[in-house]
Amino acid sequence: MGGLSGEAVAEFRRRIIEWYEEHGDRNLMWRSTRDPWAVLVAALLLRKTSTAQVKKTFPEFMRRFPSPESLLSAGMREVEEVLKPLGMQKVRAGLFLRLASELMRKHRGEVPRSRDELENLPGVGSYAASEVLLRAYGKPEPLLDRNVIRVLERVFGVRSSKKRPHTDPELWSLARGMLPEDPEEAEEFSYGVLDLARKVCRARRPKCSECVLKDMCLHYNRLEARGPRS
Repeated sequence: MGGLSGEAVAEFRRRIIEWYEEHGDRNLMWRSTRDPWAVLVAALLLRKTSTAQVKKTFPEFMRRFPSPESLLSAGMREVEEVLKPLGMQKVRAGLFLRLASELMRKHRGEVPRSRDELENLPGVGSYAASEVLLRAYGKPEPLLDRNVIRVLERVFGVRSSKKRPHTDPELWSLARGMLPEDPEEAEEFSYGVLDLARKVCRARRPKCSECVLKDMCLHYNRLEARGPRS
């Protein structure tokens, strides 16, 4: 899975960061805070739903439950009410209550700073742990979900042998190797890839002609070789 040239990776980073500076969603509420609880909440809310939906729900969630302690005090019904617009509110509410309970019981209501402790929390996987470390604690950690994987597959021809590529240690290692060492640049790069995947390199009907990476993208160049595109 390795073998990418340093020059290609550096150019990829540069273009993503420049694109994010102009086109990225910097104004999203969870990207405007360093509060670990808020960052973790957003990462969990964004599962199996859209950014547009979470933009509507996140402010109300944080207004009512600004801490794990306040969420536990509210109880199941109120949490379900806030989460209802996202769907699966019973499942989501149960997860948040278990998470808040664990944070209060083991961490005095604080979101931990280590990956191991984060990933041991209910419902917190590698992606959510990375986002907390990256955004809230300023640690350069990659964000690797199906959208980021799609960009890496198309641009570099990277393929995972795992049925669930987002759990592939080799893919995580590759993503980590692409990350800038500077925490601020790492954040801009990581969110840049996410936004590019959502806005341009979409799963269906990608906007290849608008993509800042098209001349270095294996997928696009293969399509071009087959003939004219509309």
